[in-house]
Amino acid sequence: MEKLEEIISVVLTERKPQLASSSFESLHFYCNQLSQMASKMNITVPCQKLYDAFIEDDRNSKERSSRHRQCVKLVDYYAGTHAKDERGNPFNRSSLPTEDETKDFFKDVSYPISIQITIDHLIIKSELEMRGLKLSSSTIGQYKHSWLDIRDYFNKQNAGIYASEVLQQYISEINGLRSKCLMNEWKWKMNRKAAHVLLEVADTGTFNWKPIQQNLSFTDHDLEELRTIYINTLSEKNLSKATINLYDYVFRKTLSLAEIQTIEELAGLSYEETQLIIASFSTICNKRSMATILPILRSLLTFLFENNVTDYNLSNVIMSRFIQKGNISAYLSVEDERRLIEQLEQESMRTKAIILLALRFGLRDSDVCNLTLQSIDWNKEKLYLVQQKTGESIIFPLLPEIGNALMEYILHERHPRIDYPYIFLRKQAPYNKISSAYPFCSKLLNKLKIQPVNGKTKGLHLFRYTLTHRLLSAKVPHQVVTDILGHTSKESDKPYISLEESMLRMCALDLSEIGKIHWGEDKFE
Repeated sequence: MEKLEEIISVVLTERKPQLASSSFESLHFYCNQLSQMASKMNITVPCQKLYDAFIEDDRNSKERSSRHRQCVKLVDYYAGTHAKDERGNPFNRSSLPTEDETKDFFKDVSYPISIQITIDHLIIKSELEMRGLKLSSSTIGQYKHSWLDIRDYFNKQNAGIYASEVLQQYISEINGLRSKCLMNEWKWKMNRKAAHVLLEVADTGTFNWKPIQQNLSFTDHDLEELRTIYINTLSEKNLSKATINLYDYVFRKTLSLAEIQTIEELAGLSYEETQLIIASFSTICNKRSMATILPILRSLLTFLFENNVTDYNLSNVIMSRFIQKGNISAYLSVEDERRLIEQLEQESMRTKAIILLALRFGLRDSDVCNLTLQSIDWNKEKLYLVQQKTGESIIFPLLPEIGNALMEYILHERHPRIDYPYIFLRKQAPYNKISSAYPFCSKLLNKLKIQPVNGKTKGLHLFRYTLTHRLLSAKVPHQVVTDILGHTSKESDKPYISLEESMLRMCALDLSEIGKIHWGEDKFE
């Protein structure tokens, strides 16, 4: 084997033309440090022992650790020492098959795959399938990083040969790491997605976007049976599927927060543990969410008592939060609205169209997200929609600025998915409808540093309140306001009455009687 100094010389010679002067100087510096450490350890040739010591000498500096690893990786590559990091993964992975090799390999393969293939070939096959979805290069890069992690796992477990059982085992292991907070949430999500892509490509030869089905069942048979009974009880009450899913979430999360894994542990649930569960929920839920969670938790504890699971009715320990709602709705000032409209010319066509729809028509978030191509009648210049909240139909005139904004977005920015009815789509695969317009709205308001009058709300409803404020300020009759907002009852107008500030001032009570006490025939001041 060549001596360390000779390898370092090769590294610097080969890398110098490829690096900027500052980067090369940095590499030269750390290579010298590696050489000095080798001298102290009486090591003259590149080896695993030297690499381990050099990487360990990071002095708790992330940058120093990164530089040391990069230096070791280069020396290992040119020395051909095939060294491994602390996790047992090689510093320099062997190259993956080429695209042509992969296409030729899978040319006559039938699915689901029944022959022996390497994980390397499956990774390249999956990458080719993902490219067909027109993902960004950065997104493909994230998947490749995750696939390389999976590749390392296979090389340790199965000599690099693909097996669905090994991949399922990998998913199970990263789920365990995530639950123990030993893996970052974003890395877990990315690696889990990447693993499911490999599974689907191995089964079908292609990949189509769809939600990953999670196994929510308890491993303990008795707990799972109890959960089934609980869900059936909720179904008998004719609750909606979404509500039942929420109750089920609280059931599973309660047991998770209390670290309960058996029916016996659940039976021993105490008042003190119940209070800790509530405290744990408060760390992951905001105040309004807690107002929803606590009644569900109370009903769950009642269910457990009535079904003889717990000895005590622990629901008594739960007191609902009292949340005082502000009486005055937030809205945008005229100046802030003007600034917002001007800024829309610099934003994406999707953001512009969404904000204008909310600002001019007062559309709710759900109505914007569910707006379809069939909702627009270009010939009659009308916008038809069925409100998600009330189920009532409403018709708007297609104002020029809104019609133009929608047309520009549909023609020039919207993904050309002709088989999909919804107007506003995600910009990345899967190109489904957006789930909420809140991110676009809040991002824009934060960029302009706009602070709404009477509040801090940043959602699309702010524009609905703003429209109402403008209409009331212009003395538009209440019935017209009701019709524009799509309300089916005047009772629905009550939250908006606070926007009519001038009228509220006329209703203010006289304060002259404050401080006076009157009873009987006596008066005291």
